[in-house]
Formats: sequence, structure tokens, C-alpha cells
Amino acid sequence: MIFNVAQLMKSPVGTSLVSDIEEPNIQLDEDLKVIGPLTGQARMRRINQGLLVDGWVDLTLEFSCTRCLKVFEQPMHVPFEERFYPTVDVITGLPVHDADVEDAFPIDEHHQIDLGEAVRQQVLLAIPMVTLCDENCAGLCAQCGKDLNLGPCTCEPEVDTRLSVLKTLLQAEE
Repeated sequence: MIFNVAQLMKSPVGTSLVSDIEEPNIQLDEDLKVIGPLTGQARMRRINQGLLVDGWVDLTLEFSCTRCLKVFEQPMHVPFEERFYPTVDVITGLPVHDADVEDAFPIDEHHQIDLGEAVRQQVLLAIPMVTLCDENCAGLCAQCGKDLNLGPCTCEPEVDTRLSVLKTLLQAEE
């Protein structure tokens, strides 16, 4: 996901360039397994301080269900928007120092941007806190570990012994 933006950096403010993204084999993070290719689109716009790059990527990630531990694939559509600032002036070749670049990514000395880290960060932010294979996933039995999606188990429900007094109250009413 590396793009040469030298011509765009020489263009007037407001100029834009649209590029397709296609990465057949990509590893975004050591804990994430990407299934198949990553595809998308990026629009790069010249702004006063450098470039504003926005777009989206489509990818499929492999997760483990939080409730039943089954491995499943989840397609994702992840939008992104990031600022890129130049480290070298494209005309003079001199280093550029800009104090207002805390939340921006650098354009390297060869006038190239790498969208890999920006996309990686947005994908990590888009992953849900709880990954479920199905919204109605029943999970595993806490006693025997059986997958409750396949049917009920034969375990007796655990009753807190401190609540056994309430059971006697119900029997007294009958």
C-alpha cells in the first residue's frame, strides 16, 4: 500500500487523486489473521500541510467466538481518514520541520506514503470488543463445556446454597 505522491505534492491545494488498493497477502498484526485479499480505495487530496487521505478497505478476518470458542470468518468494511505531512520539500529537497504533525503520518524522503499503518490502526479500532459467531450464540456450558448451540446438556443447574432457603418458601406456598 505504498504510493508515490511527488506529483500530487507539486500540485495546487485541492488537487486529488484516487487509487485502488489491492493487497493479495497482507499481515496487519501478529494477532490478526486476514483471510484472502484486502481491497479498497484511497482518495489523496493536497492540503496546505501535506495530504489528506481517506477511503475504505474490505477484508475478511478470522476470529474466535467469545462465547463458544468456535473459529469463524468475519467480513469487514473499514473506512479511514489520515493526514500525511512531508519530511522533505518536493521542490528543494530540503528537510521540512512542522510542529503541527502529532496526529499525522510522514511522507518519506522519496515522496512515498505507506497506508499500511493507517489501515492497520483503523482495522484494529473497528474490531468489536466481543466477537460472536452469531448474535444468538448460546456459548458453552459452564459445568461440562458442551457447545449449547448443538443442544442442551444434561447438567443440573448450579444453585447457590445460600439461596436454598428461598426454595423452601416456594414449597410452603404450595
